[in-house]
Amino acid sequence: MTEYTPQLAQAEHKKPKYLLVFFALAVITLVEVTVAARMPAVLVVLSLAKVVLVALYYMHLKFSSGLFSAIFAIPLPFVLLIVVALVVALAPGPDNTAAAAGVCSFF
Repeated sequence: MTEYTPQLAQAEHKKPKYLLVFFALAVITLVEVTVAARMPAVLVVLSLAKVVLVALYYMHLKFSSGLFSAIFAIPLPFVLLIVVALVVALAPGPDNTAAAAGVCSFF
C-alpha cells in the first residue's frame, strides 16, 4: 500500500490553467462579436463552447465527482427545449403579428 504524501496529493489534483481558459473565452467572444450578424448558427455553437468551458473550469465540474456534473447536465435538455420554444413563439413573421409586437403568441 502506498503512503499518502503531499506530493502525491498534488500530483492527483492538477491545478487548472485559469489564464489559458480566460484567454480561450476572450478569443471565442471576439469571434462571436465578428460573426454574430452573419452566421447565427456559429454563434450558438461558440456560445455552447463557452458554457462548457465555464462549467468545467470555473464551476470546478471537471475536478469533482460525476454526481455534480449530472446535477448540472440533467436540466440542460429542458432549458434547450424552452429556449427553442421561445424562439419559435417570438419569431417575427407575416402570420405572427403578436410576436413582432413583443407579445408571446405561443399559448
